Amino acid sequence: MFTGAAAAQPTGDELLDKFGLAEVRALTGEIGALSTAEPLDDARYAAVIQLRAKHPILGRLGALDDVQLAVVAGALCHDAACTTSTTRALRCLADRCSVTVSAGLDDHDAIAPEPECMPNRRRKRAPLLGVGFDWGNGIQRSSAANDGSATTFGISARLRFSERYGFVVRTDRTAGRDEATDVDRDGVDDFESNSITRFTALAGPTIVLDSTKFENTTRSVRLDLLAGYLATKSLPGEDGLAVGADLAIQLSIFRMGVRLVQGLGEAKQATNLMLHVGLAVGATPTRTEADSCPPRGRRSSPLALGFSIPISGAGISSQLGYLAPGFGAELVWHLHRKLDAIVRADMLSFPRRDKDRVTHQAALVGVRIDHFGKRRRRQKTGWYSTLMAGVTHAADLEPSTVGDGPIVDASIAWGGQDDEFAGGFRLHARFGLSRDNEDYRVLFLAFGWEFRFDRRRWNDRDRTW
Repeated sequence: MFTGAAAAQPTGDELLDKFGLAEVRALTGEIGALSTAEPLDDARYAAVIQLRAKHPILGRLGALDDVQLAVVAGALCHDAACTTSTTRALRCLADRCSVTVSAGLDDHDAIAPEPECMPNRRRKRAPLLGVGFDWGNGIQRSSAANDGSATTFGISARLRFSERYGFVVRTDRTAGRDEATDVDRDGVDDFESNSITRFTALAGPTIVLDSTKFENTTRSVRLDLLAGYLATKSLPGEDGLAVGADLAIQLSIFRMGVRLVQGLGEAKQATNLMLHVGLAVGATPTRTEADSCPPRGRRSSPLALGFSIPISGAGISSQLGYLAPGFGAELVWHLHRKLDAIVRADMLSFPRRDKDRVTHQAALVGVRIDHFGKRRRRQKTGWYSTLMAGVTHAADLEPSTVGDGPIVDASIAWGGQDDEFAGGFRLHARFGLSRDNEDYRVLFLAFGWEFRFDRRRWNDRDRTW
């Protein structure tokens, strides 16, 4: 019976979320700075009153009993001394400390009820019109023989009708290479034909699926529903109407997403699927869930969005050569203080000088292991590693032994992190696993960084305690 009751005791984080006290986490320093030796004298009591007036949310602490306040203090601190002092401060803020005051000073300080909830009418400044551009890489389908890969560049303009709905117009250029065949194995395409170059002009409604505060900016998820015209400049017979969809996440001015465009009628063989990144300004949401009445707590998410730039490297094969700078993107899901799940997509390009280039597009999943030492004050840098597996699609000459197929990727990295941001340098070793890519061996150095969506879920990675 006792064991079951103990197991049911909520954690400090659960209590903060349950009673709408999530903002208290950011006030830990101010709370800990209170001098709370009992009985409180005039100065110490005035400091408690001033802190409550400065942060009215502290008035809600009165809803927690002393045991719950101690559990919350344990969640806010990372050592016994901090927990003890914070527990005393929380009790005083909940008006449970003994007080000895001079005449003329209110010794009651009854906590006034919270004012009637009023919706937040203040709007973040954001113009109704917005513009942006993006670059992407992905796969394409065509009635003509092609290597399956493509790059794209696009420009868009947006108009916001309301907090959730708007309209978008965009135009894109997509270019891919024909199928390359190297019968004499000299590294040059023996049957070169036209590349596949497409232009699209699309427009349609846009819907904001989510809008959340992220520090001093806004994080939003938006879905664009598109329709328009697709023209294949280098290939007759693949022009016509097209439809598509674009799902993207935007953090401040940075935007990343995936876009699908499918041709109709005579263009039904034309398909583009692109992962894109870019910049966008204007026409952003001006309200978030914190502006509602009553305010809804910030959504909790263990997700992080990362970017990676392969700086340089080499393929350990005569069919590859040196590696040019590329691009990668990652989604990271926090599992444990030492472990994260990771999904990665990247593009590696091998120019090969006087021979036809080779490009690899990879999708991988795996884990990231944090090798930072034990939690100790001021430790901001350290080592971590990743182990991933997936598939790669090669834009390469045929026949080849560095082509499509399953791959594994292992890396060791050094960098810094806290509960909001991480960055560092990572050394990757990547290998092919099938007969079609048995000579695909690559060693490269990359620089990466990531934005962590929720400080509460990543606070065990903060090295500045």
